[in-house]
Amino acid sequence: MVPVLKPSGSVRICVDLTSLNKAVEREIHPMSSVDESLAKLGKSTIFTKLDANSGFWQIPLEDESKLLTTFVTPFGRFCFNRLPFGITSAPEVFQRAMSTILEGLDGVICHMDDVLVHGATQTEHDIRVRAVLQRLQEAGITLNQGKCEFSKQSVKFLGHFIDDTGVKVDPSKTRAIRDFPVPRSVKELQRFMGMVNQVGKFLPGLAEINEPLRQLLKKDNVWCWGEAQQRSFTQIKEMMVSTAVLAHYDPELPTVIAADASGTGMGAILYQVQTDGNRRPVCYASRSLTETEQRYAVIEKEALAATWACERFSEYVLGLHFEVETDHKPLVTLLNSKELVKMPPRLQRFRMRMMRFDAETLYVPGKQQTSADALSRAPVERPGMDDVNFVDEVESYASTSAINLPVTMQRFEEIRNAQKADEVCAKIRDYCIQGWPDYMPHNPILKHYYEQRGHLSVVEDLLIYDERIVIPRALRLDILERLHQGHLGITKCRARARDSVWWPGLSKSLEEMISSCLTCAIHRQEVREPLMSSSFPSRPWERLGMDLFELKGKSFLIVVDYYSRWIEVKQLQGQSTMAVISSLKEIFAVHGIPDLVVSDNGPQFANENFRKLAEEYGFVHTTSSPRYPQANGEAERGVRTVKALLKKNDDIQLALLSYRASPLQNGLAPCELLMGRRLQTQVPTLPHMLLPRVHQPDLTTVREKEEKYRSDQMMTYNRRHDSRELPELQPGDSVWIRDQSRYGKVTQKAQQPRSYHVQTEHGTVRRNRRALIAVQGQPTKTRVPESSMSNDPERPDDSDESDSTGSQRNQQINRKQPEGASTPTAATETRTRSGRLVKPPKRLSM
Repeated sequence: MVPVLKPSGSVRICVDLTSLNKAVEREIHPMSSVDESLAKLGKSTIFTKLDANSGFWQIPLEDESKLLTTFVTPFGRFCFNRLPFGITSAPEVFQRAMSTILEGLDGVICHMDDVLVHGATQTEHDIRVRAVLQRLQEAGITLNQGKCEFSKQSVKFLGHFIDDTGVKVDPSKTRAIRDFPVPRSVKELQRFMGMVNQVGKFLPGLAEINEPLRQLLKKDNVWCWGEAQQRSFTQIKEMMVSTAVLAHYDPELPTVIAADASGTGMGAILYQVQTDGNRRPVCYASRSLTETEQRYAVIEKEALAATWACERFSEYVLGLHFEVETDHKPLVTLLNSKELVKMPPRLQRFRMRMMRFDAETLYVPGKQQTSADALSRAPVERPGMDDVNFVDEVESYASTSAINLPVTMQRFEEIRNAQKADEVCAKIRDYCIQGWPDYMPHNPILKHYYEQRGHLSVVEDLLIYDERIVIPRALRLDILERLHQGHLGITKCRARARDSVWWPGLSKSLEEMISSCLTCAIHRQEVREPLMSSSFPSRPWERLGMDLFELKGKSFLIVVDYYSRWIEVKQLQGQSTMAVISSLKEIFAVHGIPDLVVSDNGPQFANENFRKLAEEYGFVHTTSSPRYPQANGEAERGVRTVKALLKKNDDIQLALLSYRASPLQNGLAPCELLMGRRLQTQVPTLPHMLLPRVHQPDLTTVREKEEKYRSDQMMTYNRRHDSRELPELQPGDSVWIRDQSRYGKVTQKAQQPRSYHVQTEHGTVRRNRRALIAVQGQPTKTRVPESSMSNDPERPDDSDESDSTGSQRNQQINRKQPEGASTPTAATETRTRSGRLVKPPKRLSM
């Protein structure tokens, strides 16, 4: 969904239904040809033309069809209750509905939303008009008063003028040819002759008639436009608009619109392929460009020409499949397949206007597009009020997308001035406005821009790439530092850049900067931890992980949402359970109460007060295996992230903002998954990008991406580290508890995965399977050093054990054993990981 602000201040909602149209099966409803419809007029002398107000929206949708039109807005999901524009089957549905409503009435011709009522006398006409209005009122169809014409002696209908004398061809169909200006140079004459030659087979005696003109094209002849040339020129134009050349429109024949734009005008021709395979023109059109339109990039002018041509010939092509021919190849991909939200602002508006047509854009080389090209270079019509309003609407939309950047006006001017001062950007701006050359000179820098010319445009004097700002060389270092704010990794930095800024080689620049960043190099660590798949939550804030940590003498509570990876950090005023509960209530007041909270077995969580909090607030509290922080993976990963941010950044809140606004591996940032919108950061971003994403994936899509990502991670890790499942322990098995360096006996398997209750001489403890080494034989009381359980460098060891004896421990936030500390060892025995006694070698003493 893309909201568009009209010049009048009202808002038009445009929904891209391209994906839905691929699955829509169009119904077949016969439509009378123009000749058949006009033949029904008979001897009518009085006419009334009615126009349905926003025609498609007057047709209600069935309940099943409504759900198929669902779209996402900042306020939730909505669907259409009425037939929307942009559905390929809409014209047939609307025509069938109108035909049904007006069925059985005399003197009525209905073509889409245009209704013509006619009568031979005033009385007969009035009776028929009253009957039609009665039917429309009963059906709930409203009319556009400004476009209705009542009791007229002549009207324009289906491309013809109708009056009491009969039916005449609308002069506007041929005005582009009849008023074609006299050529003033050989080049202009060549364009005119090229257009004539395309229909030459339908012009008898053309070779003799155009002889005076052909004489002017000879190389050695001097240009001299005389009476003979003028007579030939006029005669050829009359022949081109005669019935020998112009075909009667037939909706059953294949239809083609050729459209082209020049620096000052647009031209279009409506063709139909006859039964003999020849293409014959039905009507011509040309229009000059406004001053604003003349400043458009070439691709924008070509898109404007295609849009204008379709709307100019809408009475012929609406509801039918037809082809649009253009000689600008990049336009084909943009109009046929590219997603609406990924297009430059002006092209978005042109694409929106074309959604109601079932058009396929085709590329035709310029040498075969001579007729439309000639008309575009000699436009005969001036822009009308509708054209001016359309231009104002396009510029209003483009300006809204460009000038209201979430930065100060000083910063905006800095970027714009830097673009003008940059030699390359200035050259690219000129190309966008004046047109790109057919071939780019050998210049490695300009070559990168030339390859992306279909994405580049100038809006409000700002060079943009789709919806991203093109950054000149002078500002790139500053932007790189902003992108790397928070010292995030290369993947997140690239994702942030793809949302906001662009220049050739941006990805490589980011990689080089991050690889040479001293701060990142100091704090970079290898991730070596076992992966275990867990179910993905069904919604945001359903399952949370929380933990405590201490840094620089300060205590913190961290809460992580398993669904969105959103991190909340609270500095604690004390180290008590009540301090934790108070901070947790503040977080719940903002984001709501979860269903499940996972923590370690610290004394702040494993007590009666916290149990009462869970019971009072209605959430389930579960604990991970003691001394095994990986079991609470999301919280531990969040602790690692926050610690890195605290160490590398002076402003922790700004660092957290950068993290929350950076896309995850599924393409969406934590703020988008939790709140449905992006956050404004210090990186320049177009304002409408801060609105909720139009094409945000639904929960099913997010779940599929997460599950695939986790599955891929598991497979990669298991293959790289040759990981394997440890044998399951049974009650009664003797084990060696690594972190306690003592023996124990398994009593039962715990509820948590890979977790066991173990009985020791000091009570019962719960441990993860990785902390337990199965041993054979009777355990001894001898303590041995910790042998193989080294702390994961990416995982802080800050989980506590939970004794079932109920013994209270001192409440400490950081329970990590200092580096270099060792457990007292016995001098008499050393055992291996499996529990085997290691005997020192016996040496011969001489």
